Amino acid sequence: MISIDMKKEEFMQNAYDIAAHKEVVFKGCSQAIVSAFQNLLGLNDILALKAATGFAGGIARQGLTCGALTGGIMILGIKYGCSNLEDYDSFKKILPFVERLCSIFKEEFGSVNCRDITGMNLMDSKQMEEFYVSGRHDRECAVVVGKTARMTAALLCEIEESLLFDISKLPK
Repeated sequence: MISIDMKKEEFMQNAYDIAAHKEVVFKGCSQAIVSAFQNLLGLNDILALKAATGFAGGIARQGLTCGALTGGIMILGIKYGCSNLEDYDSFKKILPFVERLCSIFKEEFGSVNCRDITGMNLMDSKQMEEFYVSGRHDRECAVVVGKTARMTAALLCEIEESLLFDISKLPK
């Protein structure tokens, strides 16, 4: 269970605020998401933060799947994913939530791809410099990261709520 002593809305707003701040300060969208939830949920897995490194800028600045989205997917998996390859039940249970995160993200931003969302080719050093110097990164990416953290937090709360009423979890 999510060990938080705050209301759902407060949890979602804190996720937004922390992740957006980390994006502005550290400029790694996937790591900003993972780190924010590590703080909020008391997760201390350094490997998850390290694993998130390469997803920034749409997988190593290639403009592919947004790092914020991959960070959100990582958090769903860290919290509720399979702990071993034989755990097919967890696999089946988490996929609809990952699908929903992707769908909500695409609806909000028009695409799941960094290049489409930013309109930039971050592999081009001139475009990347312009993106940072103009302040667009801090304004735009922080919002994408914050909103994605909020979406992820909402799904975490929804999963928690569904676990409370999962009949199969009741003692026999």
